[in-house]
Parts: sequence; C-alpha cells; structure tokens
Amino acid sequence: MPNTPDSGTKPDDLRARVDEIDTRIHQALMDRARVEADLRSLEEAAGGSAGSFRPERDADSVRQLVERHSGVLPLATVEHIWRDIICACVNPQTDTVIYLDGGADLIDLFDLTRFYFGFSAELDPCSDAADVVDAVGVSDTAIGLVALNERAELPWWRGLSEAGALVRARLPFVVLDERPADLPALVLAKAGSLVDKADVAVYDARWSDILPGKLMDQGIEVLSFFRSASGVDALLAISGELTEEDALKACVAAGAEPNVLRRVGGYAAPIDGESDADDAFGADEPQE
Repeated sequence: MPNTPDSGTKPDDLRARVDEIDTRIHQALMDRARVEADLRSLEEAAGGSAGSFRPERDADSVRQLVERHSGVLPLATVEHIWRDIICACVNPQTDTVIYLDGGADLIDLFDLTRFYFGFSAELDPCSDAADVVDAVGVSDTAIGLVALNERAELPWWRGLSEAGALVRARLPFVVLDERPADLPALVLAKAGSLVDKADVAVYDARWSDILPGKLMDQGIEVLSFFRSASGVDALLAISGELTEEDALKACVAAGAEPNVLRRVGGYAAPIDGESDADDAFGADEPQE
C-alpha cells in the first residue's frame, strides 16, 4: 500500500519531490551509460568480444532486481524498464541485429523482442528457425529469437554448433501470471565455446525409432521435437550440473538412449516471479 502523506503536505511539495527524483534518475542513467561505454572499451582493448548480449550477467542483474523489488509498481513493468536501460546503454556501441523466426506469430515475437531488447536494435525477420540459426552463426554480434513450440516443423537445432549459433537464453525469464510478452522462445547467439556453468544445458538428441521411455522421470525436459519417417529429433533441457556423459546415462535410465546426443547451449533457469525470489525453475522442475 502506498504511504499516506502528512495532512500538512501540499501537492506542490510532492510535485517538486517528483521532479527531484526524475533529475536523479536521469543523472544515474547518464552515469550508467558512461560506465558501460568505459567497460566495453576496456573489454575490447583486452581482446574481448564486441557482442552486446551477455545473458549470464543479465540474468544475475534481473535476479537481484526481483530480490529487492517491492512497492506498487508491477514487477513486469520494472523488469521491462530495466532491460530497456541495459539495451539502450549497450546497443549503440554495437551494430546489433536481431533475427526473428518467421515461422512464428511475428506480432507476438515483435512484442517479446521489444520487451527484452528495447527499440534500438535492428529487427530482421527470417523465413524460419533454420534461417535464424544460419544468420546468427555468421555474425559475432547478432541475436536470434526462435519461438519454442512443443512440436517443431523442422529440426532447426541440428544447425547449432560451438563454431556458430548456440542457445544462450530462454524467455520469459521472470515467470508471471498474465504477463506481457509471454511467448515462449529461445535466444540464440555466438559464444565461441559452450558456457560451462549454465543452470540448464540444452542438447540435440536423435533417435532412429519412435522416442521410447519417460525422460521426465530423469528430470529431462523435451523443449521441442520433430518426428519423421526416419525417427525422432528432440531439443532437450537437462540440469547444467550434469556432464555430457551423465546426461547420456540419464537418457539410458529413462529407456531412451539416443543415437546422437550433443550439447548445443544452455541458459539461466527462469525465475518464478509469483513466489519467493529465490525459487527458480530448474531442469528437474520444467516450466509448464
């Protein structure tokens, strides 16, 4: 509940306080942009990547935001403002292009993109998810958004690789009831190598027959699958604490040993914004 002002408080006093707060916010934004520019210059001078997408750092920042959030402003509104600030400070320093999955509902995908990446990045719809993978794979700064459908129209994840595009994030990150920009999607970007400490590891798995077994019993989530006459392809989410060998053992224990199992990325576990900030969905508690 908002605080009730003292009976002697005048509207002009409160308006003056709002103006003062606005000035501090504006100054803080300018300071943040300058520090971000200095940080980027130092990283590039040390041979770091010029890419604007830092999913691990962004995830930590939003987790802290959720932990300290309180008051009358909705969490989704604060998250959107925060992400817009991050992108506005970073994108002008890079030629960021965001490639979109043209096989999805583009209106929903545009909403999702603007919510998470602001308005400063260039958007480029591709014909389908496979084209997004190809486009991101040849750029050090591009980002790709692929809608996450349970049953895919093609096994687009076969094109993911350490030398090209990898899965770097899963959206929505903060899970809220009736939230804006709620289209489930994966974010693709180049990383140079696999991120070893991702909360959730993502695997390309293939079977030459009908997918048997019960993967969920082993804490394995099927993000998407594609069935053809030659068998089944699936994109799997497995706890990042497991090695690739352990992930294979988990598939075998579920009665679903794949012909191919290779890691193609990872992401920070989504946060349940409706409960305690420390509660997050992991690979053993898949998001519905």
